[in-house]
Amino acid sequence: MIDIPKNFDDCVKSGGKVKTKQLKNNKYIRICYDKEGNSYSGGVKTNKENKQIKTDKEKKQLENSRSLASSLVELQKHFNSNYHQN
Repeated sequence: MIDIPKNFDDCVKSGGKVKTKQLKNNKYIRICYDKEGNSYSGGVKTNKENKQIKTDKEKKQLENSRSLASSLVELQKHFNSNYHQN
């Protein structure tokens, strides 16, 4: 993971406005402007990195959904076998 410069992080935490500037070669940089108009840059990032992070999050959500669905099916079977009257 890319380290976020402290002054950029402090600017964001204090309510600065963050803008994203596209660079060459599929890269971008985020810049925070504080209330006095000073600017602080984050690190240069590659668009691929964000796509991979998003993909990883989506995979985790799918795994969690499958696990939850499986648990619900088991709960339904348990309920039906113990409490359902025919």
